[in-house]
Amino acid sequence: MEIVLATWSPRKAQWIKEGLLKLPIPMRALFENEVDEVDESGNTFEENALLKANAVQITSNRIIVAEDSGLCVNVLDGNPGVCTARWAPGTDDDRSVKLLEELKHVTNPALRTARIKSVVAIRFPDGSSSYTYGELEGRISFSPRGRLASGYSRIFELPRGLTIAENGLPTVKVNDHHLQALAMVTERIREWIIAHESRGDSLD
Repeated sequence: MEIVLATWSPRKAQWIKEGLLKLPIPMRALFENEVDEVDESGNTFEENALLKANAVQITSNRIIVAEDSGLCVNVLDGNPGVCTARWAPGTDDDRSVKLLEELKHVTNPALRTARIKSVVAIRFPDGSSSYTYGELEGRISFSPRGRLASGYSRIFELPRGLTIAENGLPTVKVNDHHLQALAMVTERIREWIIAHESRGDSLD
């Protein structure tokens, strides 16, 4: 049995692995050219995560894990949402500048609330799939702050007043939305394995 992480990003693969450390199953990210780049054309985080998972060939001993996440600003009706990574041309810093521009008329900090949503899709060898969820609540700052990261991490303010980039800890340690979702992934995979072992299915 192996877990394939449906991502080409070494950074994302690393924090997913860290979040699933309690699973005694070998894990790996996608090999180069293993699948074509996925067009994240879904209208929801669930659809995008499943598109990534479905792009990887299912075999009898392979569990696919894929994640999609984004920033949802309440006063902007949940935008940029699933378009977080492509909301504006350019870099993540360019997109965060656009977001600040969109919110320049919102001068009350209490109205700048936002959340980062993370959805993980799990696709099992029998073709069944499951989703897990995590959210990190916060608000959008009035200007970028912090040097430990870029883009949205410099404008997403955590409840205690620091942006993610100012927090001073590795990203995976503060991104509770990822940890919440991955903790549930661990349980779902364990439950699936136990159910199939109890039926005498081979998981080699």
